[in-house]
Amino acid sequence: MSPFPAASSAADARPLRLSARFACGALLLLMAGCQSPSPRATQPVAAPVPPAVPAAPQPVQQPAPTAADAVKPNPDSVATVPEPKVAADPWRNLRDRLIAERCDQPRQQHFIKRYAGNPERFQARLSSYAPVLHYVAERAAERQLPAAVALVPIVESTYQGYPGRGQRPAGMWQLIPSTARSVGLTVHGGNDQRLDTARATAAALTLFERLLQRFDGQLALALAAYNAGDGRVARAISKHPQRRPRDLPLSRITIDYLDKIDALSCLLADPPRYGFNLPPMPEGAQLVEVELDFPADAAQLAMELNTDATLLRRYNGAIRGPQTRPAGHRWLLPKGVTAAVASLDAGAVAPATTSVATSASTVGVHVVESGDNLWTLARRYGVTVNELRQWNGLSKQSLLRIGQRLRLTP
Repeated sequence: MSPFPAASSAADARPLRLSARFACGALLLLMAGCQSPSPRATQPVAAPVPPAVPAAPQPVQQPAPTAADAVKPNPDSVATVPEPKVAADPWRNLRDRLIAERCDQPRQQHFIKRYAGNPERFQARLSSYAPVLHYVAERAAERQLPAAVALVPIVESTYQGYPGRGQRPAGMWQLIPSTARSVGLTVHGGNDQRLDTARATAAALTLFERLLQRFDGQLALALAAYNAGDGRVARAISKHPQRRPRDLPLSRITIDYLDKIDALSCLLADPPRYGFNLPPMPEGAQLVEVELDFPADAAQLAMELNTDATLLRRYNGAIRGPQTRPAGHRWLLPKGVTAAVASLDAGAVAPATTSVATSASTVGVHVVESGDNLWTLARRYGVTVNELRQWNGLSKQSLLRIGQRLRLTP
């Protein structure tokens, strides 16, 4: 959480054209050779013995071109045949940029076990947000920011766009309103751009650029400032200028924050060591930004694009809470479905005007699912545990039941 305002198919034809040019060039060279002696012949050659019987001239037989001729152009030719472009492996790009340090230290080992003590579960969770992780990693690389910045939303929210309430943090970057506004986001009424994955990511990366500039490019200090506030970190440095970041008088929560980023770096840099596999990331699943000039409902949009509604909501900061996004929202969509965007009907993806606004049976209600507890629900919906207890008549000893309906408002 950042609790402070920031400081101030033509290519396929080319080999064929090149092969034809090469064949013509070869023929011209052959004809020229018949007209004049080769300037490179420096050794004397014995005169040929005339044949006993004159022979009629025979036509020169040119060898038939082979497939190899088509792909082996004259090396002296100006034109070149480009190598086939291989799609970049986003996991390799991320791992090559990660710096895995202190992987065998006790605190890092502690958080490695917390995240991946059950490797299968960790792999499943990683699969659910991997496209957004790679989207953020690519944006960070474009700005030449450390790859570890892309791991921050895992620590903050597991890449889930939690809605906020009042001055509480919101979105997968968990920005408080004042910080969000300081980096250009709108947080007003029904337009909370902290839930816009593309815009919020751009804003968070701008914030990290400022923090790295303020703290002389030291990633650990920038991460600590993102968690605790740049003023607090700056004061700790002024009192203890010779100390390393982890030795500064900062809260245990902030030091744990640094250790969690280290642990995640270790896990993603060497998955086999920790017993899990990185999920496949085909090009069609990678995300691109598509800005719609009309409001849309995530579930309706997913239906029209024939894609998974739960994943689409997650990619766009709507895993919980409202799933409607206003006109101008930069939707993150898998590359494999973007061709269908041009034919979208605005009416088909428009937000419903009745169920969300007028149905009292569905407003502010959560149906308990397996794994839910009051603490996670309170964080998810931007309320407190005590408020959930009060609104639902629960005591500290009350147990939640699957299917139970909980009020999320007074």
